[in-house]
Amino acid sequence: MRKEIEEIHNSLVNGQGKEMVKQIDEYGLYDVWFDYGKYLQELYADSGAWFEYYSDAVQSYHRIKNR
Repeated sequence: MRKEIEEIHNSLVNGQGKEMVKQIDEYGLYDVWFDYGKYLQELYADSGAWFEYYSDAVQSYHRIKNR
């Protein structure tokens, strides 16, 4: 699980939106958001940056998927 979530996060950070969407779909749309949120909270425990990444991922996913 952690490896797949890291890959999703790296795709987001590196501007690879279409790849991120593909990875999220493979992971499972309804499972990914909880796991990704936990991953980000652990990674950015000392700041509020986790929420910015989380919001960006959710918005980017829906923007790309619904084009």
